[in-house]
Amino acid sequence: MKKILSFLLCAAMAFSVMSGTVFENSPADISVAAEAVSYEKDMLPYCYYKLEDSEKKAYLKIRTAFINHEDSLKISVTEDTLYKISNILRDADVLTSFNFPFENGGLEYYYNESKGLTTSVVFDYNYTKEVYKNILKKADAAAEKVISKFTEKTSDYAKIKYIHDYIIKKSDYDPDASTGNSIYGALVKGKAKCDGYAHAFHYICEKAGIRVVTVFGETVYSGEAEYHAWNKVYYNKKWYNVDVTWDDPVNGLKDNLSYLYFMVSDKQIGDTHTQIDQGYYVPKASTRGMDYYSRYGLKVKDASEAEDILADAVTEAVKKGKSVVTVSFSDKDVYSASIKKLVDKERVFDALETAEEKTGKDIITDGINQTSTVDVMYTYTIVFYYPDTKISDYYDLSEVPDDDVEFLVELGLENA
Repeated sequence: MKKILSFLLCAAMAFSVMSGTVFENSPADISVAAEAVSYEKDMLPYCYYKLEDSEKKAYLKIRTAFINHEDSLKISVTEDTLYKISNILRDADVLTSFNFPFENGGLEYYYNESKGLTTSVVFDYNYTKEVYKNILKKADAAAEKVISKFTEKTSDYAKIKYIHDYIIKKSDYDPDASTGNSIYGALVKGKAKCDGYAHAFHYICEKAGIRVVTVFGETVYSGEAEYHAWNKVYYNKKWYNVDVTWDDPVNGLKDNLSYLYFMVSDKQIGDTHTQIDQGYYVPKASTRGMDYYSRYGLKVKDASEAEDILADAVTEAVKKGKSVVTVSFSDKDVYSASIKKLVDKERVFDALETAEEKTGKDIITDGINQTSTVDVMYTYTIVFYYPDTKISDYYDLSEVPDDDVEFLVELGLENA
C-alpha cells in the first residue's frame, strides 16, 4: 500500500528614531565640509553611493566615530539627514548594525533650533570596543573559511549559493539568542534571528566581492505579519532577493536546505514579503529566471513533464546519497495539474521506481513524506527513504511527532 505523509515547511523570523534635545544656544557647529583626518571606508553599504555628497561626508564622519567607539561627535546636519544616516547604521551597514542598540532605535543628538541643524551626536553601543573588534575578528575568520572554497572558476552564482547554504547549515533560528541579531550569532555561535542571518550573508558576500544589500520589511506567515530582514544580491547586472532565514525551515529535517527564496524577483517574493522604506536607497529586483529551480532544471512548465523531472531529480539525489527533492512549477495551473497526477494518481511512486532502476540503488518506493508550497513559487517537496536506515538519519527525533514516527516505522525505518 502506497503511503504519503504530508508535513508543513515552517520558517521563523524577527525586527526593531531618533531622540533629540533642543538647545537655543548650543555649542558651535562644525561643518561636514571640514574633512576628518581619516574616514573608515571599509565595506561601505551600497546605499552610501546613492547619497548626496553632503550626506556622504556626514555619513563617513559619523560612521567612523561609531566604529571607533567615540562617546560623541560634533557635527552639523539636518534632522532628515541624521534620520537617514541613523537608519543606515542600524539596518544597512554590516559593520555597525550589530552594535547599534535596537532599544534606542536611533542616534541621540543635540539640536540648534534657530539654525535647524544638529550640533552633536551622542553614541551608545551594544558591545565594548574590545568585544566589537573580537566579533569582527571571528566573523572575518568565518568569512575567510567560506571564501577559501572559491577558485577562479567559481561563478558568482555558485558563490552566492555556497554562502546561502553555509549559513543555513551553520545556524539555527533562535529568537531568544543573546547575539541573535549579529554576524557573531550566525557565523560563530550558530544561533541567530533574521537580521543575524541577513547580516551574516551580507558580510560574507561583501568579503567575497559580491554586491549585496540588507532589506528590512514585513512578512506574512500563517496570517500573521512580522518585521523581517533579508537580502538582495547583484548578479549578472541584475538584482535578486535572497532570504536565508526563510530557506532554513524549522521542520526537524537534518537535510533542511531550501531554495524557495533564493534569487527571486520582488514579484515572486511579494506575496509574503513587503519592503519597508527606511529612507535610504534599496534597489528593485524585477528580473525572473535566476531562481534555483530554473537554474538547475527543476522547473515544471507542463504537467506532462512533471513525473520525468521529478524522477530525474530523485535519481540525482540518490547518486549523492540525499533524500530530499523539490521541484517547482511555472504557474498555478501547471502546479494543480501536476499535483493531481503525482499525488492523486500516485505517479510519484513511479518516479521513485524509475530512480531506483537508473541508479541500481535500493530505496523505499512505497512511502514518502511530502509538502507543497504556493507562495514564492509553486513547489512540491518529497522526502524519500532508504532501507535499513533509522529515523534519526533523517530527522531530529525530538521534533518528530508520534504519528510521524509510527508512519516511518511502518515504512521499515528503525525508531532510533
